[in-house]
Parts: sequence; structure tokens; C-alpha cells
Amino acid sequence: MRQHYLIHILFFFLLFSLISPTSDANILVLNGLTHETTGQTGGTYKERIEIQNNGSEEKSVKVYIRDYWFSYTGESRHDEPGTLARSNASWIKYSPQLLTLQPNEKAFVDFEVNVPQNDSLKGTYWSVIMVEGIVPPDTSASTHGVKINTAIRYAVQVITNIGESGKKDLQFLGLELENNGENNVLNVAVENTGECILKPEISLEVFDESGNSKGVFKADRRKTLPGTSIKTSLVLEGLKSGNYSAILVADCDEDHVYGSNISLEI
Repeated sequence: MRQHYLIHILFFFLLFSLISPTSDANILVLNGLTHETTGQTGGTYKERIEIQNNGSEEKSVKVYIRDYWFSYTGESRHDEPGTLARSNASWIKYSPQLLTLQPNEKAFVDFEVNVPQNDSLKGTYWSVIMVEGIVPPDTSASTHGVKINTAIRYAVQVITNIGESGKKDLQFLGLELENNGENNVLNVAVENTGECILKPEISLEVFDESGNSKGVFKADRRKTLPGTSIKTSLVLEGLKSGNYSAILVADCDEDHVYGSNISLEI
């Protein structure tokens, strides 16, 4: 029995040693993964994506467009352009679609957004321009082992806000209290149920049973687009075991603040 076990262990390490990954991680996007612009119906604006081959070999890159949706559960999708109701993919023209960069060379992907002349457009529309390194086929003559080729791709968000139009609304989806081994953590899920991009700052003020404030706990602002949801974690550092009341607030801007009274048992 012990000999059989050792054979399996040796086989695992032999197989692992034969795996030869090839990565295209040397392609970089230099000027951010979000391009957010306020435009008007019938208007046009232009921007560009700056990329660089940071490696020592020639690299080819393909560029294409997709819709993008994400959920607080961790699920995300890059669907065919025009799938989402608030897709602006059809408004975007970009060039080039394929380019080759020499070592350390920089290049630009220029794109133009033509907002339709349509009075029914309100709020925020978006899609993503995908920048993906092309992994060349393996032409080696080796017949042994397993080769894994991986390509790095970037999803550059192109977000268009139609002036100041559109309804803003946000809903709390749920709360989950957990312990990370050092502190209690309150996970807060929220959904953007309006028509505009929101960047809520989630905060929690906690009170003991005598009504004394035990502190305000905050998380960094995160972006959520219409019909998407996010999960934010509030670290309740220093909060001892006990029963508490609390005010949960999502501050999107001075005119759009959403709150809820909750109870905590730690």
C-alpha cells in the first residue's frame, strides 16, 4: 500500500515538472482601465488607449469590443456587443484592430464615440474595448510534457454619461457578518437599480445598548453601473462581542444618500 502511494506521488511531481506555461504578461495598458466621459446626444468625442510591450520579444495584440456585466457574487460576463440594453458598443469606432509591438515599443488604440441623436437616451451607457495579447502557436518539436499557453487581456471600460440626465437609485441586497481570523467583517451587497453610474461610499456607525457611538467604519468607494451589483467589506476593527444597533449608509453624492437601520450581534 505504501509503495502504491509513493508511485502516485512521484507521478504527480513528474507531470507537474513537464508543464511548461507560456505567458503574454508583458503587454501593458498604461493609461487606465476606465474612460468615463459626459457627452450629449448627437455629440462625438475621441480618446485613446496607450499600450506597451514591456518584454524582450515582439508581441502581437488584437483589439475587439464586448459588453460587460458584473454581480456582487463574483460573476462577470463579456457578452457580444449590443447584448445589454445600455450598451454603447455600436457608438464606438476604434483602430487598429490588430497591431505588433517591438520590445519596449508603445502604441495607441484610438477610439471615437458617436452618441446618437436620440432624446430617449438617459443616464449611463458602456461597453469594454478588449486588448488581448496573441500567443503564437508552439512550433517546437518536443513530444513530451504538457504546454500551457496563456494570454493576458485587458477590458478597458468606455463609459458615456448623457449629460446630467437619468434616475439614480440604489438598493441594499443583503448583509453577511463573518470573522477573518482577526476582526469581524460586515459584507454589504448593493445593486444599482437606477439609470446612472454610482460610486457609493459605504459606512456604518455602530452604537452600543446605551446609545453610545462605538465608531464609524468605512470602505473605499467602488463603481457600480445600472443593473450591476457589488459587495463591499467593512472591517469592524476593535468592536467587542455584544449586541449593537447601527446605521448603514451608502453615500453616492450629496443629493443621493441611502441608509438603513440594522442590528448586529457579535
